[in-house]
Amino acid sequence: MKYHLAFRVLLAISSLLVITTLFLPLWEIYLWAPQYPEGLSVTIWHNNVKGDVDVINGLNHYIGMKHIKAEMFPEFKILQYIIIAFVLYGLLVAYLGTVKSLKIFCFVTVLGGIVALADFYRWGYDYGHNLDPTAPIQVPGMAYQPPVIGYKELLNFTALSIPASGGWIIISVGVIAFVALFFHWFSQRKLKATRLLILPLLSFIIPSCSKEIPEIQFGTDDCHYCQMKLMDNKFGLSAVTAKGKVFTFDDYHCYQKFTEENKASYAATYVVLFDKPGTLSLAENSYYAEGPTVKSPMGSNIAFFSQELAIKEMVAEKSKSGKFSELKHD
Repeated sequence: MKYHLAFRVLLAISSLLVITTLFLPLWEIYLWAPQYPEGLSVTIWHNNVKGDVDVINGLNHYIGMKHIKAEMFPEFKILQYIIIAFVLYGLLVAYLGTVKSLKIFCFVTVLGGIVALADFYRWGYDYGHNLDPTAPIQVPGMAYQPPVIGYKELLNFTALSIPASGGWIIISVGVIAFVALFFHWFSQRKLKATRLLILPLLSFIIPSCSKEIPEIQFGTDDCHYCQMKLMDNKFGLSAVTAKGKVFTFDDYHCYQKFTEENKASYAATYVVLFDKPGTLSLAENSYYAEGPTVKSPMGSNIAFFSQELAIKEMVAEKSKSGKFSELKHD
């Protein structure tokens, strides 16, 4: 199963844009203090640290923090290869277009983000806690770990850590992937919901169409089993197959014999009502009576009624009666 083509195109384009992160900063940290009203900043690139690094290192000297330099980030040696691999992987997922590959891509993207933030936290913890015990300014119990993301107060400084332009590009790829996955899930759920609504409706409409009540022309139509004309409008049956073919019978006896001999099956069976001559009704909604007072054309002595009460009013109490579905006749 594949996700929407529009999202495949978006994923491919955004993955290609990740190449620009080799030339853009990935993360940035801002510092504000009364003596630095315009603020200080450090930008982290895929292979370097830039910005007001020298000024911040001069301030860090007084509180015993390490100097910031590219050599303290071993990740810089492999980050460019990770970025290229991410670009190629995004293009592959867009090309394949399968939901399974998209799910894996989303998982890998989230996992990669967690690992990156955890690595940044590890570096920040060491940077803010591992202080020089001989530093000129020492505040017992004070740590200077910068925030992984968001704001944090550090003595008289306010620090802000957020993604830079390159970081937002990478995040956008993950967002597009998750939106594509959500859109696919939602569309499938909506389709299932639509099916749940439509299928019962169709199940009502289709049978009702296929069960259009056939007509019996008494005095003209022949019985499909005995070839006798249907003359008595108090007896008769019409059986309709799934393909719409209609078989007409003058008596339940003929209906039963024809069905047994031809191993026939019907989508619907209609019976002529004894208490409403000439009227056909679904057999499953009718009642039957079988007895000596019922004189059917071919001797089954079975008649059908619209109501069970009509049987008692019109047929002797000696007769057997019940629903059509209960009818057993040899």
